[in-house]
Amino acid sequence: MTDDSQRNFRSVYYEKVGFRGVEEKKSLEILLKDDRLDIEKLCTFSQRFPLPSMYRALVWKALLGDGLPQRPVP
Repeated sequence: MTDDSQRNFRSVYYEKVGFRGVEEKKSLEILLKDDRLDIEKLCTFSQRFPLPSMYRALVWKALLGDGLPQRPVP
């Protein structure tokens, strides 16, 4: 329960009763909002949690190197 102690207790409860995806969508949105995508974190996230269908193609393109549109550097 080392990973579970880091997470919200509601997430652990929902996962035990079969409801996943409550906090995962918010976490994925935070990962995608960053200026530079952290491919390592994105890869780990996609292995641990199911990807919402609205982000699935975007995440897989980023992971496979097809890339996201380049963000302008300020």
